[in-house]
Amino acid sequence: RLHDIVFACSQSNYSFTVTFVVEMRTALFLIFFDSWCSSEANIENRTFKGLFDNNTKCFNDGINLCEYGDHDSLIRNLEKLTEDYPGFARTGSIGKSVLGQDLRFIVISKNVQERDILEPMVKLVGNMHGDETVGRQLIYYFANHLLFHYNTSNFIKFLVDNTEFHLLPTMNPDGFEMSNFSPQNASPCTHRSIARKNNNRVDLNRNFPRVKSENVKNLHLLQRGNLQLLQRGRQIETQSVMKWIMTNPFVLSANFHGGAVVANYPWDSQFGGQETVNRVAPQPFLTADTKSFKELALTYSKHNPTMFQQSTSDRCVPGTGAPFKNGIINGAAWYEVRGSMQDFNYGFTNCMEITLEVSCCKHPHPQELPEFWKNNMYSILHFTSMAHMGIKGVVVDENGGRISNALVKVIGNAKFVTTSKRGEFWKLLSPGNYTLRAIADGYNASDPISVYIPERRDGVPSAADIKRFQLKSATPSPRSANFLPSPLLKLCGIQCPSQTNVVTDQFVDSTERTAKNKEEPKKTSIEKSKVTNFVDKIVLF
Repeated sequence: RLHDIVFACSQSNYSFTVTFVVEMRTALFLIFFDSWCSSEANIENRTFKGLFDNNTKCFNDGINLCEYGDHDSLIRNLEKLTEDYPGFARTGSIGKSVLGQDLRFIVISKNVQERDILEPMVKLVGNMHGDETVGRQLIYYFANHLLFHYNTSNFIKFLVDNTEFHLLPTMNPDGFEMSNFSPQNASPCTHRSIARKNNNRVDLNRNFPRVKSENVKNLHLLQRGNLQLLQRGRQIETQSVMKWIMTNPFVLSANFHGGAVVANYPWDSQFGGQETVNRVAPQPFLTADTKSFKELALTYSKHNPTMFQQSTSDRCVPGTGAPFKNGIINGAAWYEVRGSMQDFNYGFTNCMEITLEVSCCKHPHPQELPEFWKNNMYSILHFTSMAHMGIKGVVVDENGGRISNALVKVIGNAKFVTTSKRGEFWKLLSPGNYTLRAIADGYNASDPISVYIPERRDGVPSAADIKRFQLKSATPSPRSANFLPSPLLKLCGIQCPSQTNVVTDQFVDSTERTAKNKEEPKKTSIEKSKVTNFVDKIVLF
């Protein structure tokens, strides 16, 4: 049987196409060139024609793509990866579901037992709505793909060598067990199901703490007691994911959903607003990092032809909002969701998360899964590589000791990041010129550092720019322009270094908001959008 292997490579000022025809009686040998061109330097341009026919399309990278399997089989599959690749993979559990099922994740990295300094952590979460099942499979396929192709792809080798992946295929195994797949190629598919929620009938993507509505100080550096306070009354799955998020310095994240085909970025809701059910006249609600968020969303969309071109929106039920321009949208501009996981990530931590709706059909027939993997594989690879965009570095004292819980701020962007226990920081930035400063409790602010972030070549591995801030000890003085009062991040009504008594728009708790609203006239939606875009009313440095 004849199989054509065709790949195209375009780089810089030249392009060429090479075709190989291989005929064998009993086996097909695929010929790969270990060159920059034939690896994923332009990863999405390499296509294989005739590689799978109707009888073999289900089998790829040594696994069967045309089956879901129950939760126990998923765990066995993850464990098998650790057995097959012991130096690169390990599994762990973040907790249990309501019915006691294990919330099992897999970690993949070149040194999986200990993260290298400044190695960014990336997480992917699937199936938080039990009947939205494609993400569950994509995450497992992605884990297998990284390990299977480590020695055959320069692009994947770079990712595994320089990134620590934390992959949670299902956050809601109880809901998944209640869900049934649709008939093959159904159009439209079943859109509402009892399996969406967890076993207590709670929607997990409405169950996270909402920024500016929790009566907790120091949200960005939660102490143990505050984390427990935030967890109180929430579902056991939500509590487990919150702890996982808050105790690891994740840099980039995505959570997978179904019911539409679009990449959605924060914010998901207007602060203090009501969740819209009928999606009437929603308004955009943007973060200080919207430029970077849009780049992240567009990176995913443009490598998925069905998402970018909106070519499968006919399978979605009416009213989903499709088609979406370029396959991306701001969450609040689509419809409001209060208590979402992506808003929690951005509002309470350093992690930038987007929500990926990857299928009109929430629970498609298993025979359709290979097509979803084909459409999303390059998107996931490119998206996760964005953990290396922007800058990263460490904050140290005069003796070179690393300082944890320091602030690093881009001037003109009110969303600071905090350093890890090892004094590390990461800030995902789009191309451009930036100025940064750092400060920590008991230290003078650093001198400003200017950085230039160049344009990224699509698919070409590149590491983030590395910067080092050294801070000098300061004598505490409430009127010192370089000293941030203790506790470091008590930003609700503190006397800021600028000597202006302000309340940050990011971390106002409900009690202070009530008092503030009595003193100020109600803002129009236009005024509110200006305020809540994290404008630099507060200059920390």
